[in-house]
Amino acid sequence: MTISRLVLAAILVMTVPAWPEDSGFLAGWQAVGERRYSDAQAAWVESAANGDVDVQYYLAQLHESGLLGTVDIERAIGWYGEAAHRNLPAALVALSRHMLEAKPPDTAAAIDLLTRAANLDFPRAQQSLASLYERGVHGAPQPNLAIHWYHLAARQGLPEAQYSLARLSAADTGNRASLEQALAWYHQASAAGLAQAENNLAHMYEQGLGVERDPERAVALYRRAADKGLAVAQNNLGIMLQYGRGTPVDLEGAAAAYGAAARSGHAFGQISFATCLANGTGIERNPVEAYAWLVAAARGDDRRARKVAREFMDSLESVLDSTELRRATLRASSLTGAPAEETHIRLPLPGALGGPVAAAQRYLALLGYLDGAVDNIAGPVTRASVKAFQEGNGLEADGMVSNELVTVLENAAMILLSPHPGE
Repeated sequence: MTISRLVLAAILVMTVPAWPEDSGFLAGWQAVGERRYSDAQAAWVESAANGDVDVQYYLAQLHESGLLGTVDIERAIGWYGEAAHRNLPAALVALSRHMLEAKPPDTAAAIDLLTRAANLDFPRAQQSLASLYERGVHGAPQPNLAIHWYHLAARQGLPEAQYSLARLSAADTGNRASLEQALAWYHQASAAGLAQAENNLAHMYEQGLGVERDPERAVALYRRAADKGLAVAQNNLGIMLQYGRGTPVDLEGAAAAYGAAARSGHAFGQISFATCLANGTGIERNPVEAYAWLVAAARGDDRRARKVAREFMDSLESVLDSTELRRATLRASSLTGAPAEETHIRLPLPGALGGPVAAAQRYLALLGYLDGAVDNIAGPVTRASVKAFQEGNGLEADGMVSNELVTVLENAAMILLSPHPGE
């Protein structure tokens, strides 16, 4: 953010509002931050019933999460549907997900919802729509349509779309131009911190695909992705450390990286970690624990890993007695259990829901410039409120909602919305 933007934000929050601030919304927002979800529902349900689209979306999220005491998908879909009726893009995307998860799935309805949101220039809808076309979820795959929507989302800076374009370009390994294009998109997604992009970019530098080999850079990228918890990157980092590729040999570091990948459920990470345990490589020798990790890998979904794991199990069975084998098999069942999820939710800011008008209305209400529904309709009351805000803060008073205006409003409103729910 520039200095001028910081100064402007400071000026805006000091401006005297025309109406009392939006206390009902703030009460619910604060309640979520303090994990008082029933209080949030009580604070928001009336305004949601009166047509506030962002609050409808938030209530849907709470019902879907189960944090109100039970998972209520029917009520969540109901609130998503209300917000989707007013073309709130995030609600359209959420509703499309439920259409795809239905029994049987309604892929035509999902594509229709995503297309509506994508045409409203919502990048996450464009990404999801592209993925459906790429995979041929409704009919044959349509790669050209997929690339079209990926491009639109990528140009808006969505890292997942940049990653998808890079992945498609990198598949054409014999084409230098395609590899260079893949590198460019991977660099953008990696700069945004997307772990999958960091891992794949590392692989290109490790192998010299479309770029001069640079194993040191590959190690740094693998480490960045591994630190974010990406299992495949943890396993790749272990390989680099074990064999000294782009870095000095570090057997203890390799064992730790393999162990992280194993605990994340990566089948070959489990096999590599088991090998370290069986041989005492970088870690204390423990053949029983090694066998347990091999059992876990042999139970997984990766066919190649299952075959390799069984071969290693055969070799270890000769050094373990029947009691140790039983203990190891029992131990395997506890190795791959998913950790308990934290019972909390982080709600996106109004500006992240994809509706500039709704976001502007919410921020204007919070700042005291609007006393009316957040309905995603830029009617005369909204235009008058925008104009009053602009006139009061030295901006061009055209009364028009834009993404730039939403950003300025969000900066001004952040003093009221911080901390975010979940922080």
